[in-house]
Formats: sequence, structure tokens, C-alpha cells
Amino acid sequence: MAPNRTPPRAAWILLLVVMVPQLGLTLANPSNTAIAGELGTSVAAVEATLTVYMVGYAVSMFVSGTLADRFDATRLQALGLGLFAVGCVLAAFAPTVAFLGLSRFLQALGGTSTTVLCRIIVQRRYPADRRISVLTSMSMVISLTPSLSPLVGGLATRVLDWRALFLVLAVFAVALVPLILLLGGAVADNPRLPTPRRFAGALGQALSSASFRWYASAISLVWMTYFGFVSSSTTILQDLLGQPPVAYGALMAVPALGYLSGSMLVKRASDASRAVVRGLGLGVVGVAGALLLAVLGAFGMFGMFGATERPVFVVAAMAVTFIGVGATIPFTQAGLLGLELDYPGVAAGLFFFIQMAGGAAFSALVRALSLTTVPAFLVVLVIPQIVVTVMVLGGRAAATPK
Repeated sequence: MAPNRTPPRAAWILLLVVMVPQLGLTLANPSNTAIAGELGTSVAAVEATLTVYMVGYAVSMFVSGTLADRFDATRLQALGLGLFAVGCVLAAFAPTVAFLGLSRFLQALGGTSTTVLCRIIVQRRYPADRRISVLTSMSMVISLTPSLSPLVGGLATRVLDWRALFLVLAVFAVALVPLILLLGGAVADNPRLPTPRRFAGALGQALSSASFRWYASAISLVWMTYFGFVSSSTTILQDLLGQPPVAYGALMAVPALGYLSGSMLVKRASDASRAVVRGLGLGVVGVAGALLLAVLGAFGMFGMFGATERPVFVVAAMAVTFIGVGATIPFTQAGLLGLELDYPGVAAGLFFFIQMAGGAAFSALVRALSLTTVPAFLVVLVIPQIVVTVMVLGGRAAATPK
């Protein structure tokens, strides 16, 4: 069955909806120090709730992807937004950091379903020749949101406390419910839930595909670098480099420029494979810059830069690194949608589960290392990016997604 045609103007609804998980992840980050003080815990413990959020993200990928093979993806998305709103309200009234972590898990379980469901909606509502354009626009919004929302959150701290920020998120999610329903149904050609045996078979089918493994590995690796930086950014920029909330938010906007540039490379390219190679090639410059800062730190020379220059150099290096991230993510997502699989929802759930679980595991590893210097953080954060760059530039890129 051919996809139902969705008017081009309807894409803005999807762009608003895909902002939700990223806003949930980063809007309150400038307030992490204030949250730690009010809840009587450490900044590291508050940052750990971001890893809990990512665990919920990973679980949501499997649940939403599997359910989408049986039920209308649009209606499932509306339910996910409602659950996200509930998690936001609970977070707003959290008495302890443990309760906050549980609330953030519920946020992610509902709201991050957009990662799978919005792409399934694209697959079912848009013809193949328009998908990569819509997916790239979604990727750009997704990349800009977690980088710009800390600035918005930092400015908001002047008039709102962190609890009010979570309530604002709840209102935003509820307002999106009627909008997503305007898109119309997005039901599978043959709606059915897989039996346990078929579910296992669907996982095996996906994992047996060399293209699936390549796409999943690539997106997981670049996400490790991306989420690793986002989840450690309070420690790096505020604790170690002494930046106040508003300055922190402004600095976090800088990496968005790199991510956006990488996404634009893929969106405007006639050959997506070559574009992702160029994006990761440019990202090598950022990786080299990060490693140079680390070397200077090893010789005690990082401190020769002024208090203003140090954070600027850090985010500039990550911005150039993120050119590769921004190019890789939409490329791999479009490649996933082009695969012929019996249960595409299960495959999509597995794909994004691998991505988010990888990010959560890497973030937990970074925290377990108990890093105490900015150069040390930079070395660890760029390692996954180096691996995926070797994969692509080494001639192992998958076929161009259609």
C-alpha cells in the first residue's frame, strides 16, 4: 500500500512534537546546581537523573516500536505526550532526587516515543522521495532543541524556578495532543502484534542484516559523544569552568551550529553517503581540537587561557565535532526506513534502543570514571566519534538510503 499523502504544511506539527524529548532532557539543566541545593544532594546525582531519563528513552523505543506494528502510530503518540505531561508534573513536585529520577523516567517513557513514532508516521504518511527531507528537518530541530533549550532555561531561571519549568513542559505537551491527532491515522498495512516467537524472529531478522547493524552502530557511537557531552555539561561548564546558568545556556548553543551544519550537508546533498563522509571528515578537525586541548591540559598549559576563553574553546571544539554527528544521525535513520523488514516497528524500536542504551551506558561510564578535569572529559567524550569516523572513512559506509 502506498503511503497516505500528508500535506507539506503538516510537517511543522511533527517538528513541534519531536522537540518534546529533547526539551525534557535539557531545559532544566541550567538549574541542576539549584536542584541539587534544594534537594540536598550533589550535582552529579542530579546529572544521574539524565541517565535515568535515557534508560526510559531506551525502554520507550522498544515499547512504542512494537505497539506501532499493531496500533495507530498517531494515537500512540498522543498517549505518549500525555504520559510525558504526567512525568513533568511529578518532577515539579519531587521531594527527593530519587523521586525526580523516577519522574524523569516516566517523562522519557512517554515523551521520547516521538523518536520512533514520528518517524513511523513519516514512513506511513509520506512518499519515499520526501522522507529524507522531512527526516533531516526533524533531525535539525532535534539537534537545535537540546542546545538552545539550556539558553531558554537559563534565561527562565531569572523569573521561574526549576519546578515551574517542569510545569511549563507539561502544558506544552498537553497542547500538542490535539495537533498530532490532526495528522490523521498512521496504521500499518497489516496491523498485528508479533507473538513472542515472531518478536524474537523480528529481532533476529534485523540483527542479521549487515545494513541494520551498520546503521545502528553508527548512530549509537555518535550519540555516545553527543549525549555524553550534554549529560556532563553542567560539571564541565558550571562546576569546572565556573559558568553561571545564563552563560552556560549560551555556550550550549554553540555545538548546535555544528550539528545543524552536518544535518544541512545531508539534506542538501544529492549523494547522502558522500555527505556523511564529508561531515565526519570535518568532524575530525573538532576531534583534533579537543585532543589538542587535552594535550595542553596534560602539560599544565590549559590554564594559560583566560577564564572567558577556556569554555569558548571547549564548546567550539565540540561544535566542529558535532558536524559529524549531525550528518550521521539523519543518514542512518533514513537508511533504517529503507530496509525491507517484516516488523518495521520492532526493528525501529531495536534500532533506537541500541542508540539510547549506548548513550546511557556511555554516560554512566563517564560518571564512573570520576573525571576531575576538562581535558580528561574531552578525551573520553571524543573516543566514540573517532571509532565511527574510522568506520565511515575506512570505506565501510552502508549504501545510500533511498
